[in-house]
Amino acid sequence: MSVSVVGLGKIGTAIVPHLITLGEEVRVWNRSPAAVEKMVALGAVSLDDVRAAFASELVLSVLFDDAAVREVITHEAIASATGRNTLHVCLSTLSPNLADELTLAHQRAGIGYLSAPLFGRPEAIRERAANICVAGDPGLLEKARPYLESFGRVWALGEEPRQANVAKLCGNFLIGTAVAAMAETTGILKAEKTDTEVFMTLMTETLFASPIYRNYAPSVTGVTPLPASGLATPIKDMGLLATISAENQLSNRVLKALRESLYQAQDAGFGADDWSTALGRLARMPSAVA
Repeated sequence: MSVSVVGLGKIGTAIVPHLITLGEEVRVWNRSPAAVEKMVALGAVSLDDVRAAFASELVLSVLFDDAAVREVITHEAIASATGRNTLHVCLSTLSPNLADELTLAHQRAGIGYLSAPLFGRPEAIRERAANICVAGDPGLLEKARPYLESFGRVWALGEEPRQANVAKLCGNFLIGTAVAAMAETTGILKAEKTDTEVFMTLMTETLFASPIYRNYAPSVTGVTPLPASGLATPIKDMGLLATISAENQLSNRVLKALRESLYQAQDAGFGADDWSTALGRLARMPSAVA
């Protein structure tokens, strides 16, 4: 089956090598050419127009946010599918409302659509350890499954594409609350001159022996900060989740507190940091502890 990848950021470029190993022709499109050239060197085929991507039987789009998806995955691009066997799988973390729009646009064009946002940094994808939230028609999922499983584990979450996007945002929220709790704990321990590293080792090797705590704890404490990734993405994601919560008239006190902390970290000058580093630094400030 021919495969196209639209968007060659850190995630997209980590996915392409796995697809190439499946022995399929992999076509790639990106707004900037440098990433395309790197993938071509691995054996991919360059596309000059995103509409050409929809000539493939499977299209994996890996774009940053709603704005990027709206700009690239236009109605014209969707309608350019040359056959009715085309399946588009969107790996972006999107608003559920946009997922609904895309579902309808694909239905009108007569082609398949799945939402499949994933959990995993590029290094996890390279190790085939991503966790992929997928929602949509079960038959379409089975068509895409071998390709998605080339770089991670598939979790089917429903038959409406928006459900995968809601699930991804909820997962990010759980990560954020864990990070925020570790950050505030670090602030208290340091204020009391308690050995923070020993405490975090105790927690991550016993009660909270999970990847989220183990991976983020050294960054929260400042011992080994994660690479700077900025607060724009978590602020965007938590804003989307707050909108969903408000639309369903649900209480979101913890979510509200997390969003406030992210904005405070940004205002404090930590906007370029990974959110674990930023929230850790914020919590260690005297005003934050008070």
